[in-house]
Amino acid sequence: KDGISRLVIFDIPEREREKRDTVRAELIGCGFRLLQKSVWIGAYPLPKDFLELIDDLELAQHVHIFSIRESGTIRV
Repeated sequence: KDGISRLVIFDIPEREREKRDTVRAELIGCGFRLLQKSVWIGAYPLPKDFLELIDDLELAQHVHIFSIRESGTIRV
């Protein structure tokens, strides 16, 4: 852990279900958890192998990765 959360959001078409399942399995293996449908959060940096997998599967346009340095809630 490095104190930075990562958010991975993807919208992989149904016709590419196998690729979508592969991405999910890799995220689980990296210690990420499902936040909501196709939105995953994790406390560890994504390994280079994961980023290479996204490129190899030609999914870069469908996968978005964000770093969260600060988090909180909305106060009423």
